[in-house]
Amino acid sequence: VGRRYPPLNALRGFEATARHGSFRDAADELCVTHSAISHQVKQLEDTLGVTLFERGPRQVALTEAGRAYYPVVGEALTKILDATEAV
Repeated sequence: VGRRYPPLNALRGFEATARHGSFRDAADELCVTHSAISHQVKQLEDTLGVTLFERGPRQVALTEAGRAYYPVVGEALTKILDATEAV
């Protein structure tokens, strides 16, 4: 049985949202809608079976699980970007 990877777009949406503390700012950065980011993050949360953000009226905050996951995802995406630029 192979390993099941989370959707890459959902990881990008999660990382940008965590960095900005906002679905809207993450959406602007990634050139997608606020709703698309929200759905990507929800998809990732469903895949992982944990809540990554506590949602407020105008911002979001990482949960304990989100705070643990964010640096790992951020580092992995940075490595992918660095490798892509090196090619």
